[in-house]
Amino acid sequence: MEAVAKLNNYPTSPRKMRLLADLIRGMEVEKALGILQFNPKHPAVPMYKLLKSAINNWEQKNADEKVEDAGLVVKTIMVDGGRVIKRMRPAPQGRGYRVRKRSNHVTIVVDSINSNSVPGIKKQKAKAEAAPVAEQAPVAKKETAKKPAVKKAAPKKETLKKEATAKKVKPSAEKAEKASSDKNTNK
Repeated sequence: MEAVAKLNNYPTSPRKMRLLADLIRGMEVEKALGILQFNPKHPAVPMYKLLKSAINNWEQKNADEKVEDAGLVVKTIMVDGGRVIKRMRPAPQGRGYRVRKRSNHVTIVVDSINSNSVPGIKKQKAKAEAAPVAEQAPVAKKETAKKPAVKKAAPKKETLKKEATAKKVKPSAEKAEKASSDKNTNK
């Protein structure tokens, strides 16, 4: 049987609170408490307290069961936008910028793994049980097709210019060598 806990009008933006909610969604309660307890973000403290409240609500509904034996999980967690307080901030040239101070509402639903209403956990367990069976099955090798030859890119203009100037320099160097050899032969 599931238990619900709500936190209304907490003064932080819903986006910041959703970052924490995404961390613990679908997780076992003990792990979620550990993550929230040591998370450096400031909304982690009220989220931790809210999760503890949801656990206590579950204990009140299920007095005959223990939390450790039930295997509680965070079934759903929703973060909705709350009221927005609008304030003015001074801006240049006599203007004013609007500051929107956001708040949020958080709802946590906690349920036991043993109940039928947590389909995500059962799917994960089924996948975990099926995984060893899949590993034992022989795997056939696939034939890989040869890749077509890759065309080489055309050389850049700068390298072409350098090569052209080098070719132009070579004939003049040969002429200079011939001239110096002619001078030596004339003497």
